[in-house]
Amino acid sequence: MHTPLPRLAVMALCVACLASGTALADQLVMKNGDIITGEIESIEDGQVFIKPAYADKFAVQMSEVVSIEADQTFEVELEDGSTVDAAFAHGEGGMQTLVIDDVERDVPMADVTLAVEPPPWYERSSKAEINVTLNSGNTDSQNALFYADTDLRLGDHRHHADLTIRRDKTDGEYVQKQDLVNYAYDWMIAKPWYLGGVASWERNPINELDNRYTLGAHVGRDIFDDDHRFLTVSLGAGYTKEEFFTSEDSGATGLWSLRYTQDFFSDRFAFFHNHKLNYQFFGDDNWLLKTNTGFRYDIIGNLYSNISLRWDYQDKPPEGVKQDDTTLAIGLGASF
Repeated sequence: MHTPLPRLAVMALCVACLASGTALADQLVMKNGDIITGEIESIEDGQVFIKPAYADKFAVQMSEVVSIEADQTFEVELEDGSTVDAAFAHGEGGMQTLVIDDVERDVPMADVTLAVEPPPWYERSSKAEINVTLNSGNTDSQNALFYADTDLRLGDHRHHADLTIRRDKTDGEYVQKQDLVNYAYDWMIAKPWYLGGVASWERNPINELDNRYTLGAHVGRDIFDDDHRFLTVSLGAGYTKEEFFTSEDSGATGLWSLRYTQDFFSDRFAFFHNHKLNYQFFGDDNWLLKTNTGFRYDIIGNLYSNISLRWDYQDKPPEGVKQDDTTLAIGLGASF
């Protein structure tokens, strides 16, 4: 009795599919001779994370790996800080072959410090926070601070914008009325380096500031940019125009900026620190520093609590205005 030809064809096809699936699986070749197959998800903190078909994801030490093979494209960061989009081919003798735009490049295995999935072409994250304090008794005061920001990524182009509105009253009189808008554009010319521009507007009549406009250009570098942490710094130059109650001035301005966020405890808890320093090469050579440092903790869904310390400092303020202003804000926020 002979097996019908169609059945043989189906069996052959199944075997071919199984063999193909095995051949296409990612592989780790270990120093002890073991070969681990599965799906390589990332390389972080000196470990390779792989998910085999027969178990949950686990990590192995990079120092114990001879070679990595993975067909999918990763965003790979090397020891010198440069970043490339590459797949992993074979490796031996302490070297790893990367495939970059169909061209093979050998690098020391120890130089591969990070490999993650490339970010999507479109990505957006936004949040809004409200902080309110009410006091009554010997002193009646009302303090309100609203803050919102948006980060938008379109391929190699990033946009960041934030808005701060602050209103403080004591015994029915305003003691703070600040409106501040910041915008930054980054063009990732050669990751992690970028070029871009910045713009800002500020108003605070309590400090005799009618308007302050700043436009500039900057060059920057991402120190970290992964799922759990982001740190970028930039340096640039621009033009500032200030309008006070009784005078106005304008001229060249030096620009420095830092933004840092670090997530902990499965991304439920976050630390952040942002600051901007502007040095004005006109008038009294004034310099202005604005910092915002704090923590966010997820409550439920997209709702979180926050506590932050804001510090504004100017070296040469108008007469009768203090040099610094400190705000401790505690409130609620939502991400969307």
